[in-house]
Amino acid sequence: MKKYLFFLNFCISLATFAQIKVRVYDAQDEFRLTGANIYDDTKQFLGQTDEVGELDINDSIHFIDIIKNGYFSETIQTEGKKLVEIMMKPSYIALDEVTFTANDSVGRNIIIKAIKNQSKNSIRNGGNIFLKSYTKFWSTVNNDSIPYIIQPKNHKDSVSNQWKKLIENSHLFFGERAMDHKISKRLGLKNIVQSSRISGIRSPLYEYLAMQPIAFNYDQDKINFFFKGIINPVSREGLSHYRYGFKEDILMDDRQVAIVSFFPSVKTDKRQIKGTLWFDDKTNALIKFEAENTSSNYVAELEADWKLNNGTWIPNQQKYRMEAGNFKFTEKLAGDDFIDKKEKIWINLETTFKDIQNPAHFKRKEFLGYEDEIAYSNLNENKWDNVMQNYRDSTLSNKERHTYEAIDSLGQKYKLDRQMKLMRIINSGGKLSLGKVDLDLTKILAFNDYEGFRLGAAFNTNENWSEKYSLNAYSAYGFKDETFKFGFGGDYFVNKPYSGRLFAKYSQDVSASGKTPIVLQSNYTRLINGAFSNIYNQEYFSYKKYSAGYEQDIFKNVTFNVSLNYEKQHAEFDYTYENFDGWYDLYNTQIAIRYAPKDKFIRTPYGKVTVNSGKSVFYATLKKYWDVFDSGYEPIRLNVSYFDVFDTRVGKTNFNINGGWVEGKMPLMNLFEGQGNAKRNDFANFGVGGVTNFETMRPGEFYSDRFVSFQVKHIFAGVKVGQKIIFPQFVYRGVLGDLKNKEDHQNLNFKTLNNYYHETGVEVNNILFKSFGFGAFYRLGAYSEDKFQDNFYLKLTVNLNFL
Repeated sequence: MKKYLFFLNFCISLATFAQIKVRVYDAQDEFRLTGANIYDDTKQFLGQTDEVGELDINDSIHFIDIIKNGYFSETIQTEGKKLVEIMMKPSYIALDEVTFTANDSVGRNIIIKAIKNQSKNSIRNGGNIFLKSYTKFWSTVNNDSIPYIIQPKNHKDSVSNQWKKLIENSHLFFGERAMDHKISKRLGLKNIVQSSRISGIRSPLYEYLAMQPIAFNYDQDKINFFFKGIINPVSREGLSHYRYGFKEDILMDDRQVAIVSFFPSVKTDKRQIKGTLWFDDKTNALIKFEAENTSSNYVAELEADWKLNNGTWIPNQQKYRMEAGNFKFTEKLAGDDFIDKKEKIWINLETTFKDIQNPAHFKRKEFLGYEDEIAYSNLNENKWDNVMQNYRDSTLSNKERHTYEAIDSLGQKYKLDRQMKLMRIINSGGKLSLGKVDLDLTKILAFNDYEGFRLGAAFNTNENWSEKYSLNAYSAYGFKDETFKFGFGGDYFVNKPYSGRLFAKYSQDVSASGKTPIVLQSNYTRLINGAFSNIYNQEYFSYKKYSAGYEQDIFKNVTFNVSLNYEKQHAEFDYTYENFDGWYDLYNTQIAIRYAPKDKFIRTPYGKVTVNSGKSVFYATLKKYWDVFDSGYEPIRLNVSYFDVFDTRVGKTNFNINGGWVEGKMPLMNLFEGQGNAKRNDFANFGVGGVTNFETMRPGEFYSDRFVSFQVKHIFAGVKVGQKIIFPQFVYRGVLGDLKNKEDHQNLNFKTLNNYYHETGVEVNNILFKSFGFGAFYRLGAYSEDKFQDNFYLKLTVNLNFL
C-alpha cells in the first residue's frame, strides 16, 4: 500500500512541475488582471487568475481562451511555452480626472514622508486632549420618482402608497450617537458613549454603541469603511497597492498643502478605492481625505479632514455614503399597463467633532477599564434626548424627528425589540434574557456515547436582579446513564472596570476522561469546538467538585482566573489506578490565563462583550495538586493552547497548537487523552466529525502525561459547482507524546504516543444549508493500519458557527 502511495505522490509531483504559467495584463495601462476566466479548447474551465494576475495550467493544454467582463476575449496558443503573457484590451475606456504616469515618484515620495511622520502627527502623541463627537447615521431613498397611485386597485398598490407616504416625511432608518473622547500619550485612550438612539428599537443595544468607524488618524494599514477593511493608501501596505499622481501645491488656511491622487495599481474584483489626498507641507500630515469606490456597479464615498489645534492635527469631520440596494415600486403607464421600477437606497454616516480641550487635565482613574465605555444612565428614554442636544451641531430636521416616530411605531408593530434579542444572545455567549434571569441555550441539549442524549437547563440571575451579585445553577439528565447531574454557585462583582468577580460553585456531574475544558473559553466557543468531540466516547468519570476563586481582566487584553478546588473522582469505565478503583480525592490550586492581543471589549450591565475580535488567542492553565487529608497526589499539571488565523493570497489558514505536561503521579482521568473521534464501521468508517479532534483516532486509544499537538486547516478560494460556491478545506493534524509509569494504570487497554501520529484530510463544510458537509480523512505514519479501509474515514461535518 505504501508503495502505491509513493507512486501517487511521485505522479502528483511530476504534474506539479509540468505546468505553464499564464499571466494576464490590461493592455491599456499594463495592470495585472485578477479574476480572468481561463478555458481550454474544449471549453473546460481551468480557473481564474489570482491577485497577481497569474494562473498555472497543465502543459498538455495547447490553446486557451481568456474571458473577463469589460475586456475583449482572447485565444492564445500555449504549446511549447512555459510562460504565456496576454494583454487584454478593454471593451470600454473610462477617463479619470487624474493622469497617472508610469513614474509616480513625486506623489509616492510625498506619501512615504507622510507615513514616516504618522506617529509624530498622531493625536495619541499630542499630550492630553479631550473632544466630543456626534454621529448620525441614516438610510434613505429619493422619493421624487416614486408615484402616488390615486386609485389603488389591490393590496400591492396600497402598500406602495403607504411607503410613498412614509418616505416623503421620514428616512427608512435613523440613529444618533454622542461620545466623549479622552486621549493621553501617557494614560491611553477612553471612548465613552454618553447617549445613543436607534429608530425602531426602544431598548439600547449596548454592544453596538461603541463600534465605530471613527478613526482619529488614518494611520493603520486598513481603513474601516462601513465595517469593511479597505487598504489605506497612506500606509506601507498601500504603497504596493496604489499608484500616486502629484496634482498641485495650494494654500489652505494659510498653510502650504500638496495634493496627491491615488488609484489601485492592480485591478481586482475586490472592493477598491480611488481618490485625492491633501498633505501639510510643514508637518507631512494627512489633513484631508476624499475617496470613492472604483467599481461602477455601486457607489461608495468617504470624506474626512483634520484641523490644526495647538500643534496637533485633530479630526474635524468624517462622512461616509454608500449605495445599499434598491427600493422597488410600481409605476402606472398609459391605460391599464404598469411597470416595475426601482430607486437606489443610500446609507449615510456623518461624524463631527467639537468642544476640543488641548491640553486637557486627566486623572489616572478616568482611564481604568476598557477603552470603550457606556454611560448607562443616559440611555433611558427620559434622558437620551437632553444629553444628545449638547452634542448636536444643529437641531434635528422635521424629517429626522419624524423618522423616530414613524419607525418606532413600525418597530412596535413588528416587535423589533424581540428580534434584537438574537444579537444579545450572540454577544452574551448563547444566553437568552428572561426578565431577571438568563437562560444558557448552549446547555439545553448535548450527546455523547456515555450519557446518550443529555437534556439540561442552566440559568443565572442578571443585572435586573442585582448589579452586585449573580446566582447560577444548572441540572441535566443523561438518558443512557439514567443519572441526574446538577450544580450551583454565585458571583460577587468587584473591580467592575475590569470585570472582576469573586466566585464559588459546586457541581456533581460527569466528564470525558483526559479532556480538560479550556477554563476561560466562552460557552459559545466551547460549544462550537466541543459539540461533537465526544459522540463516540464511552470513557467518562463521575466527579463532585467544590471551587472558589477570583477572576478579572488585567492589561485590557489579559484575563486571569485563580481558584482553590477540591474534587472527588470515580471512573465509570473499567479502570484501576495502583490497585485502587474507588473515589480519588484531589486538592489543587489553579491559575488560568487568556491573552487575546487584538480583542476590544466594552462593559455592559450583563458583563463584558467583545466588540472587535482579533485572530490570535492564547490560553494557559497551571494546576498544583496538594497531598493534604491523605489525598496522596501532588503533581503539577500545565496545558497551553494557541489559536490563530492567517489570511493569504490563496485562502485562509486556521492554526492551532496544544501542549500539556504532568510532573508526578495521578489517575488517568487527569492526564491527556489523544482527542480521538473515530468509530469503526462497515461503510467507510462513516461518522460525524468534530472541529479539533483527530478524526482517524478512536477515543481512549492513546493517553499521555506530556504531549504537543497541532492542527492546520486551510480554506481555499471558492469553487463554483453548478449554482453553488463551495470552499474546500485541507486539514492536517499531528501529535507526539509520552507516558511514564504506564503500568500504574490497570484494566484499560490503551497506547502511548511515543511515535509521531498524524492524519490528513479534506472537508467541504457548506454543501447543505451552509452548515452541513463531508470530510474524508486518512491515518498516516507509525500508527497507520495495514489495510487502506482501516485508515480511511468518511465524516459528516457540521458547522455550528452560524451565530
